[in-house]
Amino acid sequence: MTPFTLIVRGPQRSGISTKGGGTVDQATFMSWHDFYVTVGTASASLIGLLFVALSINLDAVTGPSRDDLRAFAEQAFASFSMVLLIAVVFLIPTGGPSSIGVAYLVLGAGAGARMLRRGPAVWRAVREGQLGRAMFWRAVLPAAAVVGLLASGFGLVTNQPSALYWLVAVIIGLLMSAAQSSWDLLLRVSEDRRTASASGS
Repeated sequence: MTPFTLIVRGPQRSGISTKGGGTVDQATFMSWHDFYVTVGTASASLIGLLFVALSINLDAVTGPSRDDLRAFAEQAFASFSMVLLIAVVFLIPTGGPSSIGVAYLVLGAGAGARMLRRGPAVWRAVREGQLGRAMFWRAVLPAAAVVGLLASGFGLVTNQPSALYWLVAVIIGLLMSAAQSSWDLLLRVSEDRRTASASGS
């Protein structure tokens, strides 16, 4: 079997192919090039827009009793950043799918450790009824994405082409979580401003 070499020169239009009885080859990786360029560009742009929105509403987010808003902002930033890192790692020229798989395992482990640190705070919010429907977007979906990222990393290490499609589901889940958290953040800030205006008039 010839060694795997990833040369980033643009995608090959021949489609996704496998060699050696269902292993990941160079043509397969190259066919995903445009997808990950688009995903990385979009996530970087959304991170920038998130920072702009936070800077405009900085006073509302950094207040002493605004832990809920900061949690929404943190969730959105973490999910967008994870998507960006997934894309960047995929586009780095490496020695093969196993190298990318190991990087995804490290990313997944780091994200899992972060979720475990936030676990007690999330559990308190659940017991106090503060999350509601946000439980799915802020806890369930990100946790599923982390599990999917770990599974994708393991799949690439073991040279499974299906792992590339698992990554698509991970990216979609992270983007949905980040988008919903951003939307909830803007709605909460808008409601707080309306409340403050009504009480001041």
